[in-house]
Amino acid sequence: MASEWQRWVGDVRRLWSARDADSAELRARHVRAVLATTPWTMAASVFNVALCAWVLQPHVPGIVLTPWAAALVAMALSGLFGWWRLSRRDLQAVRPTLVRRATFHATLFGALWGLMPLFWFPHSPAGLQLLIAVLVTGLTCAGALALAMLPPAALGYAGAMMLSAIVALGMDDGAYNGVIQALMVLYCISLVLIVLAVSRLFTQRLRSERDASRQSEVVGLLLRDFEESTADVLWEIDSQGRFVQPSERLAGLFERPVKRLGQLQFLAVLTAMQQEGSGGVARLKSALDAGDPFRDQVVRVATAHGPRWWSITAKPLLDDQGKSRGWRGVLSDVTSERQSNQHLAFLAHYDSLTGLANRVSVRNRLSQAVDGKRQAGRNSALLCLDLDNFKAINDSHGHSVGDDVLQEVGRRLRKHMRKADLCGRLGGDEFAVVLDDVRDPQEVLALADRLVVSMRAPCNAQGLTLNTGVSIGVAFLPEHAQTVDEALVAADLALYEAKAGGRGRVAVFSPELGASQRRRLTLERELREALLRDQFQVLYQPQVDIASWRIVGAEALIRWNHPKLGMVSPVEFIPLAEESGLINNIGAWVLARACSDIQGPLAGLHVAVNCSAVQLQRPGFVNELEQLMRAHQVPPDTLEIEVTESLLMENLSTALENLHAIKALGLRVALDDFGTGYSSLAYLRRFPFDKLKIDRAFIRELITTSDARAIVRTILNLAKILGMDTVAEGVEEPAQLEVLARNGCASIQGFLVARPMPAEDLATMVRDWVPFRTPLSSDELPESVAAPLTDARY
Repeated sequence: MASEWQRWVGDVRRLWSARDADSAELRARHVRAVLATTPWTMAASVFNVALCAWVLQPHVPGIVLTPWAAALVAMALSGLFGWWRLSRRDLQAVRPTLVRRATFHATLFGALWGLMPLFWFPHSPAGLQLLIAVLVTGLTCAGALALAMLPPAALGYAGAMMLSAIVALGMDDGAYNGVIQALMVLYCISLVLIVLAVSRLFTQRLRSERDASRQSEVVGLLLRDFEESTADVLWEIDSQGRFVQPSERLAGLFERPVKRLGQLQFLAVLTAMQQEGSGGVARLKSALDAGDPFRDQVVRVATAHGPRWWSITAKPLLDDQGKSRGWRGVLSDVTSERQSNQHLAFLAHYDSLTGLANRVSVRNRLSQAVDGKRQAGRNSALLCLDLDNFKAINDSHGHSVGDDVLQEVGRRLRKHMRKADLCGRLGGDEFAVVLDDVRDPQEVLALADRLVVSMRAPCNAQGLTLNTGVSIGVAFLPEHAQTVDEALVAADLALYEAKAGGRGRVAVFSPELGASQRRRLTLERELREALLRDQFQVLYQPQVDIASWRIVGAEALIRWNHPKLGMVSPVEFIPLAEESGLINNIGAWVLARACSDIQGPLAGLHVAVNCSAVQLQRPGFVNELEQLMRAHQVPPDTLEIEVTESLLMENLSTALENLHAIKALGLRVALDDFGTGYSSLAYLRRFPFDKLKIDRAFIRELITTSDARAIVRTILNLAKILGMDTVAEGVEEPAQLEVLARNGCASIQGFLVARPMPAEDLATMVRDWVPFRTPLSSDELPESVAAPLTDARY
């Protein structure tokens, strides 16, 4: 209570005496609020002066009454003059001196009014005393409330009035004057508290309005940046279907003035523009009537530039009671996409330079070959070709000559192929040939040798005679591979062997070439037994609050200590676990271990656990998580679930549902590695994230690269606007910590604090932790690193 009172007193003192920009702006708002009523209060004062002079004339000598009334009228006119002078200015900032002058004026005004009860109340008849008491009470209350937005002035005015009234009562010999004096003191205290409360509420409202305005400006800037950087156009309609604040781009799209468009209904304009025979508007109306969010409703319209196709996406806007108050969405012109579908279909399956099949078509044919051999027992072969010395041709003669060479290679390949075979370009100078119905492997090798000989012939390109060659890797199906990816890997390994042997050669895949593939298979097989054999362990890396330099939490990290292979990186075995479905068991084990440690050595510490997108997509994951927490009696505020951005791209509806269910359990949700994947403002608005984790890739270059600093600062500002916590991963240097601290990052983790460690070691570290001065490096930090984001020099 005492600290809150001290904080409030400090805020009041800073508001009325500090010279910073924020305080000056708030003072200006207070002054403008008082100025709005100044003409009326001054006019009322003049009226009251005239009334008092008329009433007191029979009882007070004119030589005394006239100067007193004239002084009050002069003060009122002075107040009106000050109002007239200030109202002509654009008051955006007010110095403390103006507030002091207003306080002096109000106090002097109150003192002049106080002369009436002080000198004339004690000797006046009862009726006149009653009139003076009513006037003093009314003037005190009205004046204090009129000046409530300027508490120093209000208190100075009311204090002078009340003091004179209390003294006047003491000078009179009334029977109840002592009681009235006590009541006057209580009344004065109440008036002071009311004035301060009104001023405080007004200040809080002004601050809230200012913060809301700043956030609105930031959102507006982001939306304008979105419109400027994309071909999409934002639109919004109210509950009546009329446009709300249409932009210039939207008005240009609808070929109507902005003001006129704001008076029209969305569907009515589209109906008028719709081409005959198109039912797009009817489908759009049905989607709007359904009241659910929708995507890519296509409408064909007629414009001055010919027919256009618009794709419309929107979601409903709801008020606090859940009732619809309109729609907001994005309109995209997809005319080019519609008109170029045929061309895109060609590009989707063929290489535009050589006319050969592209990588997608090669994979599709390989998939058919794999399926075909399984069904009919037919064998196939895959040849991967790579041109020798092609880089030297590109570097020496330019890319246009290189393109001519690639086209000639494509023509030579087609000459040697059967109709059933497929020639393709995988990219760059890499080609592939898929041979179906292979009866004799020697026929494949003979074809490969012919291709090597054919490619050795000089190539004419733009008047140049160029010598090139080709190396070929061969894989037989199903002998060397059971799937498309295995086939490509096997042929690639054989190709590397051919090039390593001197180039211009043909090599066939053998098991000895598949060491990496065998390791992958070994890991996948061993992964199934790792849990049973207790080969996994969970380590914890502490997270430290920058402001207090205290350990506030830790991230749980899984490690695989294989008895023969040693430490296997999570980067290597987690993808295998996800592909094989083992990630669910492994993830459940990590969660169980973390919950056990939270109730054991890490009691009272906040622990974050990264959950795979595969885990979070499972329907029963949230129920299992709830049961696990109940079994270990884990407080919800001690467990945090981290997710990666890949979750947001696979199944938005399921991801959103599961994350909200996790939030309903009382857990916090963090977005891991933010900025490295599919980061979007739309995801941050739709998903219930509490924290953003800045990826170590940005932190690693924070000191040396201005782009990384700009990205980190933008992420921190965005998190602040959205009310999210932030933690930076991979902090290893004091200079990195200082940049993060200067830009408002909440907490860090990394080798600067500690490496990942067992739970017992972390518990010891927390117990022995002595907060010390944050290890910043201001003396060594270059000025360019600490410069503001808006500084164009950096």
